[in-house]
Amino acid sequence: MNRLELPVLSAAQVAALLPDAPARVSWLGMGSDHHAFALDGARVLRLPRWPGGGEVLRQEARLLAWLAPRLEGAALPEMLHLGTASPLVPEGFSVARRVPGRSALGFALTDPVALGGGLGRWLADLHDLNPQGSGLTVDLDPSGHDWRDAALDDLEAAAEAGVLPEAGAWAARVRDIPDLRKVVPVPIHGDFAAEHVSLDGQGRLSGVLDWSDAALGDPARDLAGLIHWGDAALLAAARVAYPAAGPSCGAVWKRAAWYALCRALGDLAFGLTGGAAGGQEAYLGSGRRALDGLRVWWTNAPIPP
Repeated sequence: MNRLELPVLSAAQVAALLPDAPARVSWLGMGSDHHAFALDGARVLRLPRWPGGGEVLRQEARLLAWLAPRLEGAALPEMLHLGTASPLVPEGFSVARRVPGRSALGFALTDPVALGGGLGRWLADLHDLNPQGSGLTVDLDPSGHDWRDAALDDLEAAAEAGVLPEAGAWAARVRDIPDLRKVVPVPIHGDFAAEHVSLDGQGRLSGVLDWSDAALGDPARDLAGLIHWGDAALLAAARVAYPAAGPSCGAVWKRAAWYALCRALGDLAFGLTGGAAGGQEAYLGSGRRALDGLRVWWTNAPIPP
């Protein structure tokens, strides 16, 4: 069943939500769950797209307060204000200090080895956190059917739009679900990808944003973001930096490749309809790069025509 999307506000309506009305409001873009607006370039206001999204914002705010003293190596959004529900914003809204740096989505990497090492170490620290007191709940379907079904829907949309050659071969890969039954859930970002990573002027990790999908889940979901990036040097450096024991066994990377394929198909589908102004091509490009990387990852993967 299709959900009823909440109305999109104008810049003037967004400004009116705040007691200290900003001089400048600009639309940053649309994700799967939120619309985001920049307030004078220093703050970010997020509006849920769907009913029920207000509680997700409140959970995210509590999680960020818990993470801040425990997770170093990258700036996290600092929540400044949670707006209450009103007729204009029935799910409320959040205002956070803008994470420093620029989005990694669609930008050439100046030092992929340094970035990969930083990402691998940072993910290792996140996955090693004791979740007690975090409020995180388990998000893991041991059958894998939730990811498979969503990926096949995205694949169908991308194939119909003509942006996915060899769709049948990729569909077979999606249906080949790895064994998830023995996964031990750990704290994960849940949507770790280039668009949620900020880079400094030297192309190194400076921040990680959008924690609305954080959960106790399969660490391979976050590692999939490294494969999904589509840069071989970044991935190799991250694999060296991520611990060589425990969850970094071969099985976790096999699962990560499968998740990365599902996410690449999601990028293609999202790029057809969503994203920031002018950002659709960035998502399409991200999906294509990820598929190119996966062709290398799987030596018997489909070859482009």
